[in-house]
This record gives sequence, C-alpha cells and structure tokens, in this order.
Amino acid sequence: MRCLFQRNWHSSVRLEEQELLVEVTYCGTDREACARLVVDPVTFTVSEAAWEKYRAPEEAGCKALSLPQLAGIEAYFNSGAALREALAPLQDACANGLFAEAVRGVIQAETFLFKERGFSTPEAYEDNWNTLYVNSCRYYSNLERVTQGWYEHVGYSSRGGSLFNRMKTQVLYLKGNSYLLTGHLNDSFHGVSVELELEKDKLMVKSARGDLLRAPDRVCGEAAGLMKELKGKNLGGIKKKDIALLLGGGNGCVHLIDLVSDGLETLELGERAKTF
Repeated sequence: MRCLFQRNWHSSVRLEEQELLVEVTYCGTDREACARLVVDPVTFTVSEAAWEKYRAPEEAGCKALSLPQLAGIEAYFNSGAALREALAPLQDACANGLFAEAVRGVIQAETFLFKERGFSTPEAYEDNWNTLYVNSCRYYSNLERVTQGWYEHVGYSSRGGSLFNRMKTQVLYLKGNSYLLTGHLNDSFHGVSVELELEKDKLMVKSARGDLLRAPDRVCGEAAGLMKELKGKNLGGIKKKDIALLLGGGNGCVHLIDLVSDGLETLELGERAKTF
C-alpha cells in the first residue's frame, strides 16, 4: 500500500480580551494556507479578516492579504452567500472552504458563550437548539431517545481561552487496484472516522466503514451503520447533497457526510496533481 496524497486542517477559536480569534490552517500535499477572523462574541459580527497563502500549486512564495470586505458579516448560520460574494475577488475555492470552516468553529464555540448570546442558563441555550435544529442530524432527529443532554456530554458549561479546537485529516492510498481513503475528525466535542475502498478505474465502492468514537449521545453512533449504503455505488462526480441522502439526510451524521465528501475531494485533488 502506498500513500499518495494528504490533507490536514486545524481550526481554533479563542476568547481573548473580549474578542474571538478564529484561525483555520490547512496543510496538504497540494498547498498550505490560513484563514483568520476576529469576531465579536456577542453579535458574532466579523470585525477583521485575513487570508494567508504560504504554498500553492498556481504560484510561488507566500502572500498575506487583509480582507476588509468581510467586516460586518455575521459568522453564523446562513452566512455562506455573503462569504462567497466577499471572497469572490480571490478566485480561490480553498479560501471559501477555510472561511466556511472558521464560521463552523464560531458556531461550535457558542456552547461556552451562551450568556454573551443572550441566554440566561445553559439549559435555555440547549432548549433553543433543540427547537431550532430539530431533524437536522441523528441527534436532533431522535431527541425522544437521547439519554443525555448537550452539556452532560461536554461535561461543563464554562470554558475560557481556547473555546474550540477541531482537527481533520484525509489520506489517500493506492492499495493494489483500489483507492483507500481514510478520514478522521477530532474536535472538542466529537471523534469520527471513515474508511472507503473504491475500485481505481470506476470509483465503485468496494467497502465503506464509519466509526463514532466520541459523540453527544449513543444514538449518534447508529448513523455509522448507514455507511453500508455506499457499498456498490459509483461515487465519481457525486455531489455532497447526494452523499447526504445516501447517509440518511437529517437522520444521519453531518460529520460522516463531511468526511466522505472531503475524501472524494481529496481523491479529485490527488488525481489532478498527478502525484502518482
């Protein structure tokens, strides 16, 4: 078995001097880059943004840019269109992905900012999520079966300094006449892993496995069984929304869906880079 391509992400959200410092760093076989945001912890409004490229296939050297056009955007749900419009002058899909990941980090860090966000207690914050995000994932689609609440899973409701960390890894291997894709996610609240074996020529799935090593509730782990739905499917050119449907949609695990989607993007980048 030979390693062909690697990708790694690290997301960090810190609270310092009443500002959220958000950073997502990507380092892969193809490139190295970093997206930075400074965000108000009460309104989640972006006050500063920067984009740094240290290595990229299309250009040599490093580049650092301030992005004042992102100021005023709310780093929260439904910010995707505004982000894409503000980032359009960069003409860089990698920037879109890293800044979107930065927003996801801010949303996760809200767990420890419930007072700043206008909720009197952790219970009030949790109740709001249970109402607004019902049927959005395995957990929120099965609230009647959940055996522990969000803060019971986290273990505490107060945290300073580092509010959220997420690490993701994707590795592409050549195994005989097959591609082997492995994807891993570890963050402050979750631990998820996937493994896909595909026919090298047709991209037909020979085997698919997912594991939830750490999740809010045991009901989440049931979503891993949906990975079997990928077996026998040709994933060449498949869209993320179609992957989501195969993996249960709102009754699946968003992290499994993301890891599978990231894996197919890794395969596409690896083939394009012609590293093998």
